[in-house]
Amino acid sequence: MKKIIRATALTLSFAFAATPLLAGGLGFEPVAPEGLDAKAGQMVQALQDGMPGQMSAFEAQGFGYYGAIAVPKGIDLKPELLSSVANLDSRDAAATGVLDACKLQTGTDCTVIGYLVPADG
Repeated sequence: MKKIIRATALTLSFAFAATPLLAGGLGFEPVAPEGLDAKAGQMVQALQDGMPGQMSAFEAQGFGYYGAIAVPKGIDLKPELLSSVANLDSRDAAATGVLDACKLQTGTDCTVIGYLVPADG
């Protein structure tokens, strides 16, 4: 079962499946986004830089891996346009899920900017 909730810290949409967080904690792996202009790239870089410090808060709220965060291409970025999925079976499933969710939310193509992964791997 999946459900959508709002994360107050970043106003991100997270889709959840019933996968428990495994021992070792949650980490963030940034990805070089594709197809963004310089301004959007700077915004994404700032978001990526702050994500490691958010992992304990995400864990406390039940967010787990594998997950991904995406942003739309070709439009002005705002926090409410970020899309994310979490607690999926694999990195590939997270990438597919977040790109689909982002396109549905924004009506445009999107790019992955990072993954929620096990902290030790």
